Amino acid sequence: MKKLIPIALVILSIIGCTEKPKQLNVGDIPFDPARDNPNFEVCNEYLIKQYYVRYSSDNRPGYKGEKKALVSEILSQYTPPVNSNQNGFITIRFLVNCHGETDRFRVESMDFDYNSIQFDKGIAQQLVSIIKELKGWLPRTNKNKSYDYYQYLTFKIEQGQIIQILP
Repeated sequence: MKKLIPIALVILSIIGCTEKPKQLNVGDIPFDPARDNPNFEVCNEYLIKQYYVRYSSDNRPGYKGEKKALVSEILSQYTPPVNSNQNGFITIRFLVNCHGETDRFRVESMDFDYNSIQFDKGIAQQLVSIIKELKGWLPRTNKNKSYDYYQYLTFKIEQGQIIQILP
């Protein structure tokens, strides 16, 4: 029996030291080498939360100058396509790392009846390009330590014009 205890301890330490794969949650954006920047630093893949998840001592992550500045920046750069009859929602999800940098952009589009559609590339790609260039993202912090988080922006589009930016 005394010989089994050291063997059991060795086996348990080996099992405990093996790296377990991260369990994905709804809304997680796994790295895709075909789309994502391989040099983009994720500070802690295991602690990425949604933008709205907060701890008691957490700051409110978001954009410097808050929504008013974000909307102003996007609208000042967006050029609606001429004679567009496209209507619906474009949602762009992405990751903001602990340095306020962004990557892992994903786009989903739907019409006003929530059916999946493809928007004109002049609209969707332009919005992704604008968001990629934004430099005012603030990392989330908790107890003076910065963390990554997922963010999304949904654009309500009518006749190619941005009518509303959510959230």
